[in-house]
Amino acid sequence: MRVLDYLLAPVALAGLVATGWWGLYQSPQRPANLAVQLEQDANAALARNGYDWAHVRMNGQRAVLKGAAPSDDAAMAAAETVLHSGWGGGVIVGGVTVVEVAVDPGLPVSPFVWRAQKLPDGHIILSGNVPSRMIASQIVAEAEKLSAGEAPENRMEVAAGAPGGNWQGVARFGLSMLSDLDRGEVRLTGNTLRVGGTQIDPAERARVSAKVSALAAPYRGLPLIKGLPVWTAAHTAEGLVLEGKVRSEAQRRELVSAAQDHATGEIIDRMELAPDMPDGWVALAQAGLPGFARFRAGEMGYYPADGDAGLVVEGEAPASLVQSVKQDLASVNTDLPVTVWADPVDVDVPEISGIDFADDPAVACQSAFDAVLAANPVGFDDTGTGLSGGSGPALDKLLAVSHQCAPGLIFEIGGHADPAGASDGGNALGKARAEAVVSYMVAAGSDPGRLSALAYGPDQPARSNDNSDGQVRDRLIEIRVLTRSD
Repeated sequence: MRVLDYLLAPVALAGLVATGWWGLYQSPQRPANLAVQLEQDANAALARNGYDWAHVRMNGQRAVLKGAAPSDDAAMAAAETVLHSGWGGGVIVGGVTVVEVAVDPGLPVSPFVWRAQKLPDGHIILSGNVPSRMIASQIVAEAEKLSAGEAPENRMEVAAGAPGGNWQGVARFGLSMLSDLDRGEVRLTGNTLRVGGTQIDPAERARVSAKVSALAAPYRGLPLIKGLPVWTAAHTAEGLVLEGKVRSEAQRRELVSAAQDHATGEIIDRMELAPDMPDGWVALAQAGLPGFARFRAGEMGYYPADGDAGLVVEGEAPASLVQSVKQDLASVNTDLPVTVWADPVDVDVPEISGIDFADDPAVACQSAFDAVLAANPVGFDDTGTGLSGGSGPALDKLLAVSHQCAPGLIFEIGGHADPAGASDGGNALGKARAEAVVSYMVAAGSDPGRLSALAYGPDQPARSNDNSDGQVRDRLIEIRVLTRSD
């Protein structure tokens, strides 16, 4: 044995030296290597758990958590994730020992929108913004309880900017109203709770509508609880489906024609003839169908006027199209109630495809507005102050750009006047034009706190005034991007 011990001793000594060298220079436990590994693990854990606003820098085993946190509890939850992202902690075992929370407050989302949908099969989908992860988990639990234990689909995101008051209580109240409907949607936008859906029982419709309308300040409730429709037009996977009852074959042809001339897809006619049907609603349907046929999604329907909704348009479309449908329906002389609950959606803006909004946000935002206005001038009608119908695509693109700009930026809308007018009158005209654009953007959901209107009179021409063409082009709207400190 002694001889064997002598033979193995050099081998053991060499192994000990190699282990020591590896421990000093290569081991993950070496301070430099350990910090790198912990930082990678912590940032991977943050990304895996949905904390895309946060990142970590390691100082040894001490983590510094940074980023724009949407809420205090989001910051604490992210810190807890970092603390458990590596090994158990300690000098020998390794791991994060301390998390220093050095986050900034997140910029508020505006408008702050939360949404809950109940499908015909009873399944609930939750989406939009919530003030914290804790509140989100409570809303999920409430939805699960109201749907007999079925877990809802959760697409909610934590964000800053929730209005004051009992936001969580109002959201949970909306869920309880949704549970009383056969199907429908609750949307909490800022301080406004909108509850829409179907309930066949007239007494239940009246009860739910009354409770929503009685919502306490600073919140307000808007109910739109409908019974069964007599006629509908709906965007489906098949195409635009027209179904329900009409009075005559002539009415059927008129409705199909109104949709067919404007729809981008197939028209499916499933309408039935019912000679005893009232027909006062048909003129409204004909007026609304051309615009509604171009919606991206939604349903238009006629509901009997015995305390119900009349003609209702719901869905998603570019803001200019929503505004056009409202104007078309308003032009019909009728006593029937008309409601348009359509949500504006952004359009594609190829003019800004090469702009990186994360790289110098203010400059990028200004470049995007300039590119859109250069290719899509905003025009005015014969009054000089009303937006022309042809300006819709330009305005929709301006809205889409504003939604991509950083939340902390504000927009100064400048209106140009004709150089031929007097200075005072020109300034008033320019201001009216700027205010028309601001009003359009606010109606489409923009935060009025981010917008201001300014007059650019004849002494501030956008382009050359040397000819009449230059005067026409002076009617262009300009947008100046500012930070809140400017």
